[in-house]
Amino acid sequence: MNGPAAQLRRDAAIRLVQMTRGGPRAAAARYLGITPGALQSATVTIRAWQKMPGNADAYQDALQRIAEIAAATEAPFSTRLTAPDETTVGP
Repeated sequence: MNGPAAQLRRDAAIRLVQMTRGGPRAAAARYLGITPGALQSATVTIRAWQKMPGNADAYQDALQRIAEIAAATEAPFSTRLTAPDETTVGP
């Protein structure tokens, strides 16, 4: 995709967390350690970029493909996402 790379990576991470955990963007950003300012900047930039023809659909398709790949691939135990109150212990 020909778009703002840093903001797309940040926004994609936020959206993928939302897809797996649910909840609002702000909660997903907090989970990832993304500051409110960085969240706002990414949101504004990505929304403007998505208004260009074809970008929103291409982006949504790419996120869906990433989610499908992640769902089909078993992550190592120590890298699985856990709720903030859970502890992950390696094998």
